[in-house]
Amino acid sequence: MNTATATVTRTPVTEAGLSNKLGLLFANLYVLGMCATIGGAYIFQFGLWEYPCPMCLLQRMFMLLSALGPALVVYRSRKGAVSSQDNASGWGWALVCALLGSTVSIAQVLMHIVPPDAGYAGALFGLHLYTWAAITFGAAVLAAGINLVLVHRSEPLDAGVASPALRRIGSFTLAVLVFFAVSNLVACFFLQGFHWQMSGDPTSYAFFSDLF
Repeated sequence: MNTATATVTRTPVTEAGLSNKLGLLFANLYVLGMCATIGGAYIFQFGLWEYPCPMCLLQRMFMLLSALGPALVVYRSRKGAVSSQDNASGWGWALVCALLGSTVSIAQVLMHIVPPDAGYAGALFGLHLYTWAAITFGAAVLAAGINLVLVHRSEPLDAGVASPALRRIGSFTLAVLVFFAVSNLVACFFLQGFHWQMSGDPTSYAFFSDLF
């Protein structure tokens, strides 16, 4: 007796649905949101001359590290279809880094929570920047968690290939992330100078202070 066998093959996705495009758009927004938060800190640093402490810089680094996960999703989307593994790995990385960053932010909040401690540096709407960082990390954890729960609906698949607009947005997003990563590295160097350890309460850029 002959047994008929059927071969099941997976055909590549040729057109992403609306939810897949929204998933890719959200990955872009996540990266840009993290960069915008660091941009707000830049206003205090370069506009108001308030120097970030080592814990502040560590929080910025965790924001950049968290943004790398969705940035990988964005990068893959510009080259072809994003696999479920890349999508889940990217958001998983974002979640872990956001959790680590939140511990630094919460630790700094607790350091200055007992009156009459006025807190470190200036405040925005009554909250210091490390408090805003804790809020940002909390929102990031929620966003990454939701994306992982809804991964079957939010994964980009080939949305980046199918939409020229999303490809352009992706290029812009990656360029912004590179700018903030490089500029933050340069700012850290000028703050610390050639010293092995940075001051816990910096009052100047050590690099220029040592020169002049």
